[in-house]
Amino acid sequence: MTKVELTYFPVKAMGEGLRLLMSYGGQAFEDNRINSTDWPTIKQSTPFGQLPMLTMNGKKYAQSIAIARYFGRKYGLVGTTPEEDLEIDMTMDFIIEIRSKAIVVYFETDEAIKKAKHEDYSKNVYPDMLGKLNDIVGRNNGHIAAGKLTWGDFVFAGMYDYLKVRLHMPDLDTKYPNLKKVVDNVYGLPQLKNYLANAPKTEI
Repeated sequence: MTKVELTYFPVKAMGEGLRLLMSYGGQAFEDNRINSTDWPTIKQSTPFGQLPMLTMNGKKYAQSIAIARYFGRKYGLVGTTPEEDLEIDMTMDFIIEIRSKAIVVYFETDEAIKKAKHEDYSKNVYPDMLGKLNDIVGRNNGHIAAGKLTWGDFVFAGMYDYLKVRLHMPDLDTKYPNLKKVVDNVYGLPQLKNYLANAPKTEI
């Protein structure tokens, strides 16, 4: 039997989608949630100095989207045509772009610049991007692409709370209601019931 371990911080963010995917696929795994004091020691042992990291039978893999896509193929959560796979990848790249813009603001060290950037992005960047994403999900019956459940839904659902905090949008559910449909469609899956009942509760 394949021994699987997922190493990530004790948050959802970019690791939760992978936990959800493995739970959906019935894959037993060690959920290794490390704290910040352990990270400097572990960092040098990761492929790219980043987390999450997936270890299978001693071999290490990195990059959350690549890992999610792997599980998508493994569990049949992919497109039925190359064009549908392109659609999934396209929308996921767009979601990661939204996240990246929020991260730029979050890690700004100058508080005055940080405040100005947040105000600018909240007025001139986020509404357009989130509006487009909301429309995409609406056209796809509560999914991010292909009109059906795919690995991208798991990634987005897993990072949703993280996005709400990083975007400073506690009202994301009501402003862009289609986005919450993705979360509900994933978290309502019976395959996830046991994991969700036992997983640590985190804000992001």
